[in-house]
Amino acid sequence: MPQQGRSRASYERMLAAAEKLMVKRGNDDFTLTEVAKAGKVSIGSIYLRFDSKDDLIRAVHGRVLGRIGEEQDNMMQAIGDKATSLDDFARLFVEAYAELLKSYSPVLRPIMFRAIYDETISSLGRTSAEKLTQEAEAQMMRYAAEFGRPDHARLVGNAFRMIYYTLARFLGLGSSPEAANQGNWEELKEDLAIMCAAFLRATGK
Repeated sequence: MPQQGRSRASYERMLAAAEKLMVKRGNDDFTLTEVAKAGKVSIGSIYLRFDSKDDLIRAVHGRVLGRIGEEQDNMMQAIGDKATSLDDFARLFVEAYAELLKSYSPVLRPIMFRAIYDETISSLGRTSAEKLTQEAEAQMMRYAAEFGRPDHARLVGNAFRMIYYTLARFLGLGSSPEAANQGNWEELKEDLAIMCAAFLRATGK
């Protein structure tokens, strides 16, 4: 058992060191030797765990997604308990989701860039995103009586996408990092919440 504990601790140090290097550099342009030095592990122990640097990065991604998933579950539970109207939901969801994305944006940027050409990472990311999308849309549906148009599935889907893409662009997640931090963050969150509720209530023609 002590050996297993030391092995697990060594594995966690590898992942933590690689994640810190990704955050520090804003990309995954580091060597396994640097990971070994930062994590206080031997290069041989890294190769015992991972076949390549790509495998290590995918493990870091899985670790990050695990933390995000747990926080998202707690976030949606708290919002569901507090919100009593569409306006409540929009305000609480935009605020909580925006701050969650912001807190993870330093490590998500390099991961999302790699997802452009790494199908394994892209697939993991899609699965995580789809889970939150479904939960957020289900909670929006609780207020369907306030919607202005009958195509509820389309409305909540587009509302979620508008929120995500706007926040992701501000935070430099995805293909346009040069567009990051344009505007006032607090005002953006406030306006997004108002726009979400207004969009869902709009009657159209």
